[in-house]
Amino acid sequence: MKIRAKSVSGAIIAGAAATLFAAGPAAAGTDVYVDTTDPFNSAAAGFKSDGDIFTVCDNRADGMRASGRIIWIDSSASHAVPLEDTNGSGNSCARKDLSISNGITVTVEICVRNGADGDKKYCASKNGRS
Repeated sequence: MKIRAKSVSGAIIAGAAATLFAAGPAAAGTDVYVDTTDPFNSAAAGFKSDGDIFTVCDNRADGMRASGRIIWIDSSASHAVPLEDTNGSGNSCARKDLSISNGITVTVEICVRNGADGDKKYCASKNGRS
């Protein structure tokens, strides 16, 4: 009976250790990439969890600008950071380096709009994790 008790407690300890180590990768960040809903995918936004990099890209020469936003809530506040690609398609994307605590859910939104005050169109969003 003593041998069986040691085997059971050893199995429980081994199982607990395996659970602890398996839980680590689940906390890893999740990158996000989202296109506008128009048939041309006129704009895109992305979040790279390694480095917390938010990008917005204008993909089509149609006179519209790419207008994105990243949203998250942490222990201090809720955050909504806008970013627009205003230099036209075929040029570099707009980029913003952020500092978001690990494990925080982020929502990346992308739209197109006509000028700085135009109505947002063809919006889409996706969630990821920092």
